[in-house]
Amino acid sequence: MAQSAGVGHSGGALASAITLIFLTSTLAFAQIPAALAVDAERAYTTALPLYKYDARQPLAAKFGTTTHFPGGRVVTLTYRSVNDVRVPALLYLPDKATKVAPAACLVLLHGLGGNKESLAPLGQLAAASGYVSLIIDEYGHGERAPKKADGTPAAPQFTMDMIGGGRQTVLDVRRGIDLLTLRPDVDPKRVGLMGFSLGALIGSVAAGVEPRIKATVLVSGGGDLAGILKALSERDAVVGGRSMAQWKGMDWNMTRILLQSEEPVNFAAHIAPRAVLMECGRLDDIVPPFAAQAFYDAATKPADNHVQIDWYDNAGHIPPLPAMVPKIQAWLKTNL
Repeated sequence: MAQSAGVGHSGGALASAITLIFLTSTLAFAQIPAALAVDAERAYTTALPLYKYDARQPLAAKFGTTTHFPGGRVVTLTYRSVNDVRVPALLYLPDKATKVAPAACLVLLHGLGGNKESLAPLGQLAAASGYVSLIIDEYGHGERAPKKADGTPAAPQFTMDMIGGGRQTVLDVRRGIDLLTLRPDVDPKRVGLMGFSLGALIGSVAAGVEPRIKATVLVSGGGDLAGILKALSERDAVVGGRSMAQWKGMDWNMTRILLQSEEPVNFAAHIAPRAVLMECGRLDDIVPPFAAQAFYDAATKPADNHVQIDWYDNAGHIPPLPAMVPKIQAWLKTNL
């Protein structure tokens, strides 16, 4: 097991270039009581059929515009996922990725309220580092966001519907990996995933059910969804003067079932021995330290070093980018 603490904060142009990644990675007020404790292995076995799909189904990818930038290009596209859903995405391609020299690839997952465009700086940075990357609009976000009565996008909320939608996003990730690994300029044995906040929670589950993911980076991620939601509810109830009675009376069994089928802790042990990097702020009040520690503890075993967690002592939900980004780059170079 590997833990490091006290990572400092310094300035840097690279960090400011991708600050946008984290500005939308927040969780909204949620009125959900804590779920009952459930044996992780039993919950994993029960949930696993929800994430199976027929990989023989055509992806029917439709490619749109191509925009060039120094060192690469980005292509807009949609592809067919499970449940006949079309997934809008951005595909970042480094110029040096070819059939003769295929590149490693990354699936990038944004936070709540974000979209594929919010990770565009990271897509360009990945291309500059030689990675092909796929950034999707997750369920309920971007082009897939629900519309208000006037036709404008509604702000995503971390509700039971969003939790259920996480399963769809996991399936979208698996289909996205199908798309990537069919490309001649991608090395199918070097598939990585990087998720931020909500994207890290979903990415944890994806890594637990998708064996092709060799390396996983979780920024501001963790486990114990019930604990996270309870902490957020209590915090916002105090700040907003809301009564605890507002989140009483929910369907307990439905809450429990939905949470357990997407609880990162239940999938953590099944990522091993594949590598995981966690980047977490000790002052994070969105995905609190207890949640990060819960996932870390579930993912590791005695004498196990496939999971590394970096703690940033004075950071909240946005870790210090100048310190974090080089760490991620070096870790990916070693593990992917």
